[in-house]
Amino acid sequence: MDGQTRMKQKIEDFSRFLITLLVLSIYFYLGLVIFTFIEPSDKSNILLILLITSVSLAGWFAFLLSKWRKQLHESLEQ
Repeated sequence: MDGQTRMKQKIEDFSRFLITLLVLSIYFYLGLVIFTFIEPSDKSNILLILLITSVSLAGWFAFLLSKWRKQLHESLEQ
C-alpha cells in the first residue's frame, strides 16, 4: 500500500469520526438544555465538560484533516 492510498484512507476515517463527534456534541448540547432548563439538575456541569471536550476534539480533527488534505493535494501535484 503506497503513501497516497494510506493518506486517503486516513482522511476518510477521520472524516467519519469528525461527523460522529459532531453528532455526539449535539446530543450533549440537547442534554445540557434539558438538564438546565426543563428539569434542573446538578449534573449539567458534567454535560458541559463533555460538550466542550467533544467540540474541541472535533475542531482538532478538522484542523488535522485540512492539513492532511493539503499534503495529499501537494503530493498528487508532484
